[in-house]
Amino acid sequence: VKSLKRQAEDIDALLLHMGQQFKDLQTAYLEELEEIEQAFLSERADLLAANKGDISALFERRHALEQSFMELMGERAEHYAAELERHRVNDAEEYNILKIRLETDVQNLEQHLEAMRATYQLNTEKLEYNYRVLVERDHENQSTISQQRRKIARQRESLLSLKSRYGESDKRFQDENVKLTEEYRRVTEQFKDLQAKYRHFELADIRKFQEVWAMNEETVAGKVRRVLSADRVLHEQQMGLLWHAPSDDVFKPPEQLALDIAKKKREAAKAAAKAAAKQAEALEA
Repeated sequence: VKSLKRQAEDIDALLLHMGQQFKDLQTAYLEELEEIEQAFLSERADLLAANKGDISALFERRHALEQSFMELMGERAEHYAAELERHRVNDAEEYNILKIRLETDVQNLEQHLEAMRATYQLNTEKLEYNYRVLVERDHENQSTISQQRRKIARQRESLLSLKSRYGESDKRFQDENVKLTEEYRRVTEQFKDLQAKYRHFELADIRKFQEVWAMNEETVAGKVRRVLSADRVLHEQQMGLLWHAPSDDVFKPPEQLALDIAKKKREAAKAAAKAAAKQAEALEA
């Protein structure tokens, strides 16, 4: 019995000692784990700060290069736009002068045509009036037909003469009307041809501006590549630093670059939304 009691006491003492040893080891491991975690967090903060500084410097340099490139392109675009506007103003002045002259000719021809129509109408009314007068006289002189036979014959001859002259005048005026109509059609075709030439020269000026723009854009891109090559040589040979080539975005037009930036922002927003959704699902789980 005493032996069993002593064994039980030894077991209790051993268990107590083991429990104390476990607590000491647990405390030591927790402290060591906390120190490791603090060292890891400090090293992570240092790396983040260093990387952030490098990225900020690269972004500032890229912004400066983009700003310089945009200013140069803006100056050249203003210069070419001024040249194009000067040519357009000169062509517009010549077009306006010719347009005014042709419109004046058209107005004169229209006035002449209206005058001929008025003369034709007046002669027609005169002939109709004379014809009515003759008819009235014929009715009035029915009682004296036998005495006025020769007079009626003379009046008929006069009527035939007037009709003949009316026919000649009508034919002459119709021919003149046809000539005036053809002249009006010719002037109208000349005016349309002038408009087509103006549109042709306008399209030619726009195409020439685009070709000059593309030629200068290729020249600027070549110079930028030479600057980048010199920068790489300075970094690697003179400064002994690792050189990183910039993105090909510097060779893109400003409109394409703006579209690419907007697309990247949309993709970043979608990625952030997905990450937030996954984090919320993890927290709920």
